[in-house]
Amino acid sequence: MKQTIFILYDFQTEHIADKICERVGEIEKIYSDNLELTTRIITQMASSCIGQYFYVIKTDKEILFPSFDFYYRPEENEDYVHIWDNDSTVRLYNTDAVLENPTEFCDKELENGNIRLRIHTEKIYTYPVFDIVFLSYDEEYAEANYEKLKERFPRTKRLHNEKGILRAHKLAARLAETEMFYVVDADAQILSTFKFDFQPHPLEDTFVHVWHSHNPVNDLEYGYGGVKLFPTKALKTYLGSPIDFTTTVSKSLKVIPEVSNITKFNTDPFSAWRSGFRECVKLASKIIPNQDNTETEHRLAVWCTKGEDREFGDFAIMGAIDGAGFGKAHKDQPEKLRLINDFEWLEKRFSA
Repeated sequence: MKQTIFILYDFQTEHIADKICERVGEIEKIYSDNLELTTRIITQMASSCIGQYFYVIKTDKEILFPSFDFYYRPEENEDYVHIWDNDSTVRLYNTDAVLENPTEFCDKELENGNIRLRIHTEKIYTYPVFDIVFLSYDEEYAEANYEKLKERFPRTKRLHNEKGILRAHKLAARLAETEMFYVVDADAQILSTFKFDFQPHPLEDTFVHVWHSHNPVNDLEYGYGGVKLFPTKALKTYLGSPIDFTTTVSKSLKVIPEVSNITKFNTDPFSAWRSGFRECVKLASKIIPNQDNTETEHRLAVWCTKGEDREFGDFAIMGAIDGAGFGKAHKDQPEKLRLINDFEWLEKRFSA
């Protein structure tokens, strides 16, 4: 017989509690400010429990139970609180022991180390794992970068040779089978320290998340070329015609100052020029919402002056200077600025 299960939620986490309830079933939701298990709440739980033991789930992130079925019960009538993997997110309480001394089982007593715990070594839950979509077009090292990524993360999917940044990302959203998904650009060399295991805050699961990348020409580190985590539904239903795609899909953008990759765009003259041109059009025209103007001017100056001694760095600088001029000249002409997403137009401009 499955034991009684309670889950705590607050105004931030109710939708997460609902997801867990859908998957596990037969869970009673109980509201608690800041998810605190107080004496009053644990008394309420024990009083309504008809079995000898009951479970409590406390979480501010979505979790999955791939094999645990909540049927476990101790062999003896003991008053230990059972937890798994030295983690108090899921707990098993003795009903009679709680009713006899409810104050002794609240969160404050646990924090003070006053509760006797029995720790099971197994881990009974996991976090959702988001899909990874690798986007490639004409990048020189796309195949090698994809194979390395696929080897480390077999769940990686690939979308290749689709014209148009918006179209490619919307097709990527169709490939994704999870509520959020990562996008990796083909010129991204993912660092060994990056794990694709981020779990968004419950109020931020509709945000676009962007990680920093390292620029091998000028050593800047910010969101340009970094790994991105998109909300799948928002991207599927997006109807805009953006200049900068990433900052407009959702109403909210969160930049995570962790370097996810090296953006190896400087593989040939055109790729280096194109990258410098596109980024500096955005910087010079200041089309990205809520940007820090001082920081933007600094990045623009670095793009236009640093890295000539690096591989194809002179072409990156050439593109940056050209892009800065184009962005300033057309800052109030969005139809002109959108040309930076037309790769055929970019190639013609470079050739000219």
